[in-house]
Amino acid sequence: MVRALLRRHMRELVIIVFLLAVGILLLVNPAAFASWLVKVAGLFLMVLGALRIIRYFRAEAEAAAKGQDFFIGIIAILGGLFCVIKTSWFLSVFPTLAVIYGLLQLVLGFSKVQRMVDFLRMKFSLWYLPAISALIYLVFGFIIVLHPDMMFMSIWVFTGVTMILEAAFNAVCIWMLEKGRLPKKEKKKDPEPVQAEPEPKQDPEPQETDT
Repeated sequence: MVRALLRRHMRELVIIVFLLAVGILLLVNPAAFASWLVKVAGLFLMVLGALRIIRYFRAEAEAAAKGQDFFIGIIAILGGLFCVIKTSWFLSVFPTLAVIYGLLQLVLGFSKVQRMVDFLRMKFSLWYLPAISALIYLVFGFIIVLHPDMMFMSIWVFTGVTMILEAAFNAVCIWMLEKGRLPKKEKKKDPEPVQAEPEPKQDPEPQETDT
């Protein structure tokens, strides 16, 4: 049963774990986590750039000239170095990043609205699940977009709470969908008593008469 659940909802479960982890870290220490997140992104870009450059020099000259691996590699390494060295710059422009995150929330919210309409047209009984999800995404998205000038700590904490609520709601959705898949248990009927078959009547033996 667990394997079947993982097979059907692997992507959703990975997203739930990611949202919970990031949300909790944002609540525990938002400033440190933001700085750590930018540095990790910078390291990732540097590794990606190095791999691109290595692939460029390992390819044939004619084949490498058709792509832009060397150029992309240099840009990625420089961008990664900037993230690691100038982490404070990203934190200072966080309101802009918050607006981008809010817009992403709105896009996801409207996609949930279409899912709700799809469920209604198909007369699916769980149409209210994407409706609630759309409401959460849209409300939080509008709040973030309309108030990007919130205090640094406040907006990080708000983002962490949003992620935790999204993860919890997604988990509830999966649970309810799986509950609808399970077959209902039939009540066991008491076995009917077995009636004993009547024994066949034996004909009486004829009595001998004296002659």
